[in-house]
Amino acid sequence: MNIEYLKTFVLLAENGSFSKTAKEQILVQSTVSSRISELEREVGQKLFVRNKNYSELTLAGKALFEYAEKIISLESSAIAQANLAGDYSERLIIGAVYSLYDSHLCNFIQSFMEENEDVSIRVVFGHSRRIISGLSNGSIDIGYSHNPYRNPGYVCTLFNEDDVLFVTGSQNKQFAQGIPVSKIKELPVYYSNFLYSTTHNWIFPKNKLFRLDIDIASKIIPFLKSGESYTFLPRKIIEPEINNGSVIEIPVLDGKIPPVQNYIIYKKEAEKSNAIQKWLKGTYCF
Repeated sequence: MNIEYLKTFVLLAENGSFSKTAKEQILVQSTVSSRISELEREVGQKLFVRNKNYSELTLAGKALFEYAEKIISLESSAIAQANLAGDYSERLIIGAVYSLYDSHLCNFIQSFMEENEDVSIRVVFGHSRRIISGLSNGSIDIGYSHNPYRNPGYVCTLFNEDDVLFVTGSQNKQFAQGIPVSKIKELPVYYSNFLYSTTHNWIFPKNKLFRLDIDIASKIIPFLKSGESYTFLPRKIIEPEINNGSVIEIPVLDGKIPPVQNYIIYKKEAEKSNAIQKWLKGTYCF
């Protein structure tokens, strides 16, 4: 099987969209379709059920997905190990949700690199589901996720919690004294997909479409500084703007927004790695 075709297959399985897959891989959509068709021809089974707006894996597709991830991970590991020789003693692949990287890991990585010049580091980003998938297929050594991973072969501990604030630009004073939850859904809210589904469904209709929806929470901040838009953000992400007066918090009057939880996850056997031991010791102290 062509490894590039498998990469296309895995990405499509994760996002369910031919157009998104084409965009991420810098391909035309017909190329994505032809790659999937070729894999289906090789396997002799349909791999996806194609609905109007979303494509889902068939049973055969789910079976292939597990092995495709391992094949891709093995190729990546083989290349990395070959390139490692002579330059570095170890390589760490860190997977992180975007908000935790912005609020914590960015500064820690700089400190870790200064103290461990013999360790090569690769950082990959994604939502929690993608981070956990990378941990399970071996393409990520240490993962930071908003959701826990309950597997007897892995260590999963709560790393930290961060308050979730409802905020707007400081020029917008309409609800400066507070707002009930029932009113929030009527406002021009810009969205980033880090709220837990239970929190989302408490505040918004289940399938609400937002005027602006950005995967990376911190990238919403510039849009708050003009107009009358609102958003939910972790405190550590938005605190600098609150402190300098460009953004204000809107109190939620009839309930507390549940905090976002961050978990650190890694294989139990990974603790044998000297680099991972140093990382774990440092990240808890930083």
